[in-house]
Amino acid sequence: MNNKSVAFDYLTGALTGGTQPTAVGTKFAPDRTPLINPGCTTLCHIDPSSAAFDAICRAQDALKEGPLAKAFAFLPPASFHMTIFDAFIESGRTRDRVPAHLPMNSNVQDITHDIEKNLIGIDVPHQFHVRPVGIFAGFSVSMTGFDAQAEQSLRTTRDRISDAIGIRRPDHDSYQFHITLAYNLRWFSTGEAEDIIALSEDVGAKLLSNMPSLTLGPVELCRFETMHHFAHLRILS
Repeated sequence: MNNKSVAFDYLTGALTGGTQPTAVGTKFAPDRTPLINPGCTTLCHIDPSSAAFDAICRAQDALKEGPLAKAFAFLPPASFHMTIFDAFIESGRTRDRVPAHLPMNSNVQDITHDIEKNLIGIDVPHQFHVRPVGIFAGFSVSMTGFDAQAEQSLRTTRDRISDAIGIRRPDHDSYQFHITLAYNLRWFSTGEAEDIIALSEDVGAKLLSNMPSLTLGPVELCRFETMHHFAHLRILS
């Protein structure tokens, strides 16, 4: 299945099912208000002084001008980042999303403290050379390592963080790196999905031209209450 058909199945709800996207009622209210949904994650922020940041902002602005933009909750540019390993989020509390050595009912503060403790002294790269692949389904920039060696560096870093904190998800090896620009708040009709994909292809082509590659790093452990702000806890090194 190619990326276009995956995007189509996602936008119409055929890929994941359910009456609405999982972000609705967990990360955002239907009116686009961010909801409290605490957790912690490891990520690389996009440097706001960089040309890459400007290119991503222009891409988001173009998506905001689309005819279906009101069906998306767009993130503030200050939150732009590429997740390296998404450690824990309250709405995703399952056995494979809580450190294996902790009780399932551990509170968020204890989980975050345990993760931070176990990441002290971890050996991870200080930088990653990456490139965009395109805009997926009108809401995220799909990313990959600049070359095979850079991609392996990202994957190895995920492995080391996973092993250190005791969380291993079924999609660990197939995880698609990305920069989230928005969350969709409903499923779309066939025609609407086709329009969103066409806009994504146009915006994505311009983004790849304006930002053929970028360097990210260092990896940060951050905590969050909503998807609008990721607060720095420590740099991994």
